[in-house]
Amino acid sequence: MDYRQLRSFLTLAEELHFGRSAARMNIAQPALSLHIKNLESELGFPLFIRDRRHVALTHEGKQLVDNARLAVNHYEKFRLAARSLKQGFKGQLSIGYVGSAILDPAFLRLINGYKSTKTSIDITLEELDVNEQLQYLLDGQIDIGVVRPPVPAESRFESIDFVTRHLLAVLPESHPLADGRPIALPDLANERFFIQKDPTGVGLGWSSIAACQRADFTPQQLELTKDVSVAIGSVAMGLGVSLVPETQASVQLSGIRYCPLSDTEATTSLRLAWLKEGSNQTVTDFVRYTRELIE
Repeated sequence: MDYRQLRSFLTLAEELHFGRSAARMNIAQPALSLHIKNLESELGFPLFIRDRRHVALTHEGKQLVDNARLAVNHYEKFRLAARSLKQGFKGQLSIGYVGSAILDPAFLRLINGYKSTKTSIDITLEELDVNEQLQYLLDGQIDIGVVRPPVPAESRFESIDFVTRHLLAVLPESHPLADGRPIALPDLANERFFIQKDPTGVGLGWSSIAACQRADFTPQQLELTKDVSVAIGSVAMGLGVSLVPETQASVQLSGIRYCPLSDTEATTSLRLAWLKEGSNQTVTDFVRYTRELIE
């Protein structure tokens, strides 16, 4: 099998339509069909069930999608590294980050500062949630993760915090406590909380729950959201409240108020995470730069 066959399989598995898949790959539909046919012939079993109207993955096909995605990602990473070398770059660094990090000046200063001092390094950035980042680190699909701690007690990870921010309460503008004065978290104990869906004990969601627990309550009405923007949007619709990093206050949305908390220990950090073993020199150099920046 070759890269073209794997990419054809993965694209068709995502689209489940030969025409759309061929257009997405910029190849003729008969060529796509031939790639799939040859791959199935080599494997010895069908990957798709198809008729004139429908395309669906077989049981075997479903089991191979994640492996195909991993193989294609590794191949494309190899091609990117080779292209970088051809263009004169000496290294490549792939960094994943949680979406809320993009609004933090410390994250921007870290990336821009490193790029300005290491012009020969080709940096790629990809927004990923905490679960994806940790798995991508283990699979070798990214070199560095930027997550919100704590990082799970996985012996293969090393990590350091590079910035800590206070949490703010996000309230509907009609809320009686939305007058700009510091809020005591227990006063929100009966509210519906919208928090980010992160692994147990990890990320912004856990920082929010930990702050509530330190105030001697656990939200009884808890809604998990994909990201911070969804949580804020839910608050704007008057559905509940949320806790977000203070840097998020730069996002102005009609119908909400950002309010400080009286608990100064209610914080969240951004943390660099990487594998203890197998890290290349570029990763080591980036970690060293980060340590120098925060000292």
